[in-house]
Parts: sequence; C-alpha cells; structure tokens
Amino acid sequence: MNFFGENMECPVCGGEKCIRKSAVEIYKDLIELFFKYQDKESEVTFKKHPTVGEIGECEKTGKKLWYCPYCDKPFPENYELDKVTVECPHCKKTLCIPVSNRTFC
Repeated sequence: MNFFGENMECPVCGGEKCIRKSAVEIYKDLIELFFKYQDKESEVTFKKHPTVGEIGECEKTGKKLWYCPYCDKPFPENYELDKVTVECPHCKKTLCIPVSNRTFC
C-alpha cells in the first residue's frame, strides 16, 4: 500500500496534522537521485543506504517522524546513540539517520 496518495496518519498518535505532505513530496523527489547513484558495494554507509526522510513531528509526543523510501511508510524516529543507521520497522531495510540526529558525544 502506498502511503503517499492517502491521508497520512501519524504512526504515533494517528493524527492527520503531524506529517507534512510537502516534506514527503520533496523527500521523494530528492531520494530518486540517491537511487540513481547508489553504490550497493561501497564501504561508505551513506553511499550504500538511503537516508530516511524527516517528514514531521507527532503533535502529541513531539517525536520526529521519518519516512522509508523502500516501503513508502512513515515511522517514529528510532535511532540509537553512536549509530548512523536504523532499520525500517515495516520492511526491515537499513536506512541512514539524518545528519541532524547524529550524536556521538
């Protein structure tokens, strides 16, 4: 099921105002370039795996919402400190976390 054409509900609270549809559209346009130049054999994580799209924030919890380019579904941020990748909870594909969420302190 493609989430993009439907009213997108927040995966945290079920609300319809948490996800910015314009952010999803921009992300989907930009991620096409990644897949065009993706190097699946690279040892560089960011050449091998796409970065999730930051598409909003849950209005009730403040949790950031991410978007998977493989299964076209949103999910709540799920990163761990000192890691640069996450697994999509829906399709289990490896994705890079956004630069703004990378903390190594």
